[in-house]
Amino acid sequence: MARSTIRQKMAQAALPAMVLAAVAVGVSMSAPAKASVTMRGSPASMERQYAVAVSEDFTFAETPAAVADLVSKERLVRLPGGADYTLAKVSYPYTRPEVKAFVEDVSAEYRKGCGEQLVVTSLTRPRAEQPGNAHKLSVHPAGMAVDFRISRNSKCQKWFEKALLAFEEKAVLDATRERNPPHYHVAVFPDAYRAFAARNKPAEERPSASPTVLRPKRMPEQPSAPAAPRVGEASRPTAAQPEAAKPSTVLVLISSIALLFLVGWRIAKHHGPG
Repeated sequence: MARSTIRQKMAQAALPAMVLAAVAVGVSMSAPAKASVTMRGSPASMERQYAVAVSEDFTFAETPAAVADLVSKERLVRLPGGADYTLAKVSYPYTRPEVKAFVEDVSAEYRKGCGEQLVVTSLTRPRAEQPGNAHKLSVHPAGMAVDFRISRNSKCQKWFEKALLAFEEKAVLDATRERNPPHYHVAVFPDAYRAFAARNKPAEERPSASPTVLRPKRMPEQPSAPAAPRVGEASRPTAAQPEAAKPSTVLVLISSIALLFLVGWRIAKHHGPG
């Protein structure tokens, strides 16, 4: 009887602890699971990437011809390279527009941060040309992933991994540091990245809520230039204005002699005989 009483008391004492544990488990199971922010890959991350591609209704290219078809339909766009990033041995330099925007945006900041270009090593790959160790849920055939070379500069490695983790924290992409071969695999979530880019667009690029008519600036007044000749009309020099006629030297001399003669004749007449 004593032993039974002791067991009952122990069970009663343990009951609150069991209830609390059950409540804690129930809360943790009912709360939405947050993806862990890490550079380590996992089956869950691959499933998440694949689910996003399916939700976007992306086509998974099976062959090179299928990639070319997506390019012709402008589902995939060319990634040309530039001052901030370059492509190395990329067989199909095409990707989704949002992936292109991400590469251009992050590479510009990367170059400012550590002084070198980002190197893209892979973009869209048809399933027929996937490497042997590729995951069956890979989104490379959908054009939603990009691979980057790992820099030999430890400063650049730290900068880029910190940036990728910050993007992953905002749920706009999923990044993994792969070991064989060494590279960064990044799956960009198109809708999420579009929204993120729109929120973070510089103020001067955002459309105004109440657009105003932009008036052109007044240009400083310039001295009027001579009118250009009409098309097909040969340029002709401006006609010189006629100068005032100058009196001839001979005419002046005759006039002077005549005047002297007239004056002499009058003097002779005045002092003549009489």
